[in-house]
Amino acid sequence: MAKQSGGLMRYLKAAFSWRWNLLALGSAITLGILSPAPEIVLPVVAAAELAYLTGLISIPKFRQAIDMRAASKERFSKSTVENKADSVDALLRELAPGLRKRFLELRERCLTMRRIARGLSASKSKAEDLRTPGLDKLLWVFLRLLYSHQGLTRFLDETDGGTLERQMDKLEARRTQLGDGDERLRKSLTDAIATTSMRLENLRNAERNAEFVALELDRIQAKILALSEMSVNNQSPDFITSQVDAVAAGMAETESAIKELNYITGLGETLEEAPSILESEI
Repeated sequence: MAKQSGGLMRYLKAAFSWRWNLLALGSAITLGILSPAPEIVLPVVAAAELAYLTGLISIPKFRQAIDMRAASKERFSKSTVENKADSVDALLRELAPGLRKRFLELRERCLTMRRIARGLSASKSKAEDLRTPGLDKLLWVFLRLLYSHQGLTRFLDETDGGTLERQMDKLEARRTQLGDGDERLRKSLTDAIATTSMRLENLRNAERNAEFVALELDRIQAKILALSEMSVNNQSPDFITSQVDAVAAGMAETESAIKELNYITGLGETLEEAPSILESEI
């Protein structure tokens, strides 16, 4: 009965919200109000609308079309959830064992605190309702930061700053020795010096970004631990929400730093709806 009632409401909503019906209904109501006898016209309009709704939802093809649209939306929603869960697993597989262990231990700490909180409370509080998606969001940000930090570290390990500096010195020395010689050689050396200088600047930026992201990882990890431990004391939902929002707002600078190296996955998606991390099996 509940399923049939839900289906009937879905059909009525689709029939009523059809744009041409809304346009005709709005026009008829307006004309009825402006007419000399609105007490007669408006009931006629209501009766006509009822007849339209009843007639339309009685058509099997209409109901079938609405059911197919609802099923399509449900499949899309399910696919989106699965894709987000797959993205978590994909990032975890890309992480080095030590970084993967760091994330999984942090997640397990959150789960432990939640089990303790539930053991102390007979009912699920509003604070917990807000805390779980909030922690999911922070854990998602933390995981993406781990992945980005790993990329930065690999880049720094594979790039020798000392070699670049020595190469720069040799190029500048050759240009100085050239003096007013061949203009083609001068242009070539000048371009090579500019390219090497750009690589050195990129390396320095990567070093600063790596240090900044490392500090952000420590900060967000501490915040996640604090919020998970607050569940034991059942802190105010407004306070917890404000803490989550503060961390998310601070991610804008981190995102800007990471985007300076375009080979690293950006953090633009991290501020969108996060996948379910605490509720999923990872």
